[in-house]
Amino acid sequence: MNKCQILLQPARGFTLIEILIALAIVGIIAAIALPTYRDSTLRAGRADGKAALMQVASDQERFFSNNFTYSTNAVPLATTPAASLTSRDGNYAVTVAACSGGTIATCFVASAAPQGSQTADTCGTLTINQLGVRTASGGTVEDCWER
Repeated sequence: MNKCQILLQPARGFTLIEILIALAIVGIIAAIALPTYRDSTLRAGRADGKAALMQVASDQERFFSNNFTYSTNAVPLATTPAASLTSRDGNYAVTVAACSGGTIATCFVASAAPQGSQTADTCGTLTINQLGVRTASGGTVEDCWER
């Protein structure tokens, strides 16, 4: 092979400009996808907390129908009642207390406090009472309970 043939061979590989363009595209896609993914995981965790609250509220109503009072236990129907309950996936800790201005005999408020990575959720602590009234310490009820 002579000197002219070596110079005329096509270049192989990628240029620096092509690599930078590919990295920029990947960066833009990641900037869009990661916040959306994070929001989805927080909503899934919130569903875990809402399910735990609904179970506690249901158990409280069953307990009330048998005893004519609510219980400060989050798991009142168990053989060994528990004061608190951890949601199935561990995203929330649920507790029960008497409502403000009332006694546990007549009303309750079940609260689900976020745990671990779920604390990044803007909804904060979710609550439900004996009337089914739902609240959230952070976001709106529509955003936190309906979605």
